[in-house]
Amino acid sequence: MSSATRAFRPALHAPETAVSEVGSASLTDLIRMMAESIADAQVALDRSAAELVAELAQTRVPVVPSITETIGTDGSISYATAKPQMVSLLELGVRPTFYQFSQATLEVSMDMKLVEQLDERGQRRSGSLGLFADTASVRFERKLQRDVQVRSKITATLVPVPAPLRLDIPRRTVGTPE
Repeated sequence: MSSATRAFRPALHAPETAVSEVGSASLTDLIRMMAESIADAQVALDRSAAELVAELAQTRVPVVPSITETIGTDGSISYATAKPQMVSLLELGVRPTFYQFSQATLEVSMDMKLVEQLDERGQRRSGSLGLFADTASVRFERKLQRDVQVRSKITATLVPVPAPLRLDIPRRTVGTPE
């Protein structure tokens, strides 16, 4: 199916997928997951542009390469068109726009806690301290309809970037038959 006939791309993670909510996670993991999510989105943007390049190369349209205008001695004007030639939209200079994320911001209301890993005997492991984000208590307060200031915000800024260097159309020269 061409991109012109589909309204939306399939979701990377379908909303219908069965999930199990986790009450807390390492802050390091949250930041890593955000970075990986942005990287996945960037790959999807790059694939979309690459698919559009292929579609533009395959879509061919008729183009009249020349029109000759002749003015007669009596002042009349006549036109003669050359035989149309089939060229791709890419050959005509139609280019997709490439985008990249220039900034992404994630704000989540959560409780932060310092946790430590314990061994089988309940003893603290050395170097096992970590910062954890806990959203379960905030969610619980919200379910009880208590006045909890919870704000979540995700901001991503997309900017157009130049097409890859090798995507330029080859330089053309126009000559006359000898």
